[in-house]
Amino acid sequence: MDIPKVHYSVLLGFLEILDDLGGKSDVAGIASKQGLELDDLLPILESGEMLGLIQVTAGDVSITEKGHLFIVASPKVQKKMLRDVVINLDTFKKLVDLVKRSEKGRISKDEVLEFVSNQDVATQSPDGDGSNEFDWIVEWGRQALILNYDANEESISIRQR
Repeated sequence: MDIPKVHYSVLLGFLEILDDLGGKSDVAGIASKQGLELDDLLPILESGEMLGLIQVTAGDVSITEKGHLFIVASPKVQKKMLRDVVINLDTFKKLVDLVKRSEKGRISKDEVLEFVSNQDVATQSPDGDGSNEFDWIVEWGRQALILNYDANEESISIRQR
């Protein structure tokens, strides 16, 4: 599924570190300086590229113009920028459409898990139940001000602007 699989705060911290390094560094160097394994860094790099905030080429990572604008923006502007990108990811387009077509204007966690299970099986988590993807959908949907999650009802609705 085309959703970031790293916490928002981790990605933001990585962007700030990269910016402090002049906007470009080799991946191995960042991993070493930050005490990270390359396996820990891969989801950060994939997520940053997916959102257009960084570019990885031949072992080097650089912050994009959009990434630089993102980290210098106010938190309110960051949320708007994030929303503009996340809402256009295929997974979120389909999920928003599913919620809009629902009778109640919200869908249950079980419906989201069914939605996840109907996506490309190759991209599902090793546990196969979609729960990790559900957590990422909720996190990024909320961070990007797209979704509301009601933990009591375990349901997702579209956030009203």
